[in-house]
This record gives sequence, C-alpha cells and structure tokens, in this order.
Amino acid sequence: MSGRLPRVSTVMTGIVLLCLYAPLAVVIVYSVDKEPALIHWTGFTTRWYHKAFGEATVREDLLNSLEVAAFSTAISLLLAVTAGLWARRASSRARRVLDALTYSRIVLPEVVFALGLFVLFHELHIGYGIGAIIIGHVVFNSAYATIIIQARLATLSETLEEAAADLGANRWRVFRRVTLPLLAPAMLVAAVLTISFSFDDVITSTFLGGTNAQTLPVLLLGMIRLHVTPEVNAIGVGLMLITLTSFALAGIVTVLRPTGAGSLLALGSRAAE
Repeated sequence: MSGRLPRVSTVMTGIVLLCLYAPLAVVIVYSVDKEPALIHWTGFTTRWYHKAFGEATVREDLLNSLEVAAFSTAISLLLAVTAGLWARRASSRARRVLDALTYSRIVLPEVVFALGLFVLFHELHIGYGIGAIIIGHVVFNSAYATIIIQARLATLSETLEEAAADLGANRWRVFRRVTLPLLAPAMLVAAVLTISFSFDDVITSTFLGGTNAQTLPVLLLGMIRLHVTPEVNAIGVGLMLITLTSFALAGIVTVLRPTGAGSLLALGSRAAE
C-alpha cells in the first residue's frame, strides 16, 4: 500500500498541473497559428500580434492599464509604508484594528468593494474613469503592499535608527538614510506584485471605468464574448508575459535580498532572514 501512494500522488499532481497549464499552452499555440478559425495548426506566424497591438483601441487601453497600475502602485506603497511605520509605535489594540482592516480587503470578495465604491461614487457624484479605477485598485493593492512592508519591518531592529538619532539625525533623515534603504527590497517586491494585480484586474475596472475609460483586460473580456480570435490569444499572451515577468522579478528580489516576504511568497529561506 505504501508503495502505491507515491505513484498515486504523482499521477494526481500531474493531472492538476495539466488542468492548470494546458489552457495556457493552448492560448500560446493558437496565438502563433496561421489558421484564423483556430480549427487546427497550419503553421507559425506572428502577424496576429502585429494586428492586435496595431489597433488604436488596444494601444489606448494598454496605456490606460499602465497608467492605472503605475499610479495605484505608487499610492499603495505610500499608504503601506505609512501604515507600517505607524504600526511600530501603535498599541496592540490599534495594530489589531489595522490588521483586521488589511486582511478584510483580501478575504472579502473584490466584487463587494467594487460595488460599494460604485454606489459611493454615484452618491457623491464622482465621475467614473481612470481616477475612479485607480482608487478602486488602491483599495486592495494597498492591503497586499501593507502585508509585505509589515513583514519586512517585523524583521528589522530599531538599533540602527536609534544610533542615527543619537548621532543627531532628525526623524526625516533617519527615515531617508536608514529606514528607507532597509525597506527598499520589500518595497520593490510589493511594487511588482501590485502592478501585476492591478494590470490583470477586471472586476473593479469594469465597475468603475464607466464609459470614459477601459483597461486592456476589460477590452479582452468584451472581445471573447463575441468570438475567440487569434488576436484575443495574442493579447492574452501579452498579459500573461507581463504577469510572469512581474512575479519572476518579485521572486528574484525576494530570494536574493531580505524582504521579510519570503514566507508569504514561499520563495526560499534566505528571504525570511
């Protein structure tokens, strides 16, 4: 019986991995297939990529996605660092409140926050568009960034900061010359992860974009409702590459530099040092 278990677990693991990655492989293959009807393989081509990203709508929505990701990440990092530094001096009850607010934004369904923001903006007569999408993305992006920053701060000793203060540095100089460099690797990891999450978001972008703005994932969702074309596959592969690149960069930084997020990302023991 014990001899069969490893084989059974290996087979089950293989089936799970196949179900997870086979659809991605299909998308990649059909994005370079000459056959426009996606019926069978007829040869290799990259013209679908040129055709897809040559359209003005795709380029505009790509720029919208990049703008939203950049601004929401910057604001999320600012909030995360501020919250993390405040939590170091706060009482245990205040820290529990912060943790509850942070984890609730991760645990609760995104559609709940998106719907709530949609109704709130409507009641306050705030227009939908890029600005509204950025605010919506900050709601959940700042939660992930806060967890990573707090994990890094938990591993830092205040000895260096106290030494800098004893040598005459004011609080801003201590933060700029001591605390910020120590937080930099964790901030980079938080940044690339939040950029990835923001760039891939559909729900919040759909609710808050209105008729004024549209991101690339929302455009992709609208396109597949009509018909799955080679251009759709090409755009999907492009989004996939952006996400994989972001996570790969986060993984490399987490493994090579101490960020405190190693246990969160499960990327090696050195990251948790």
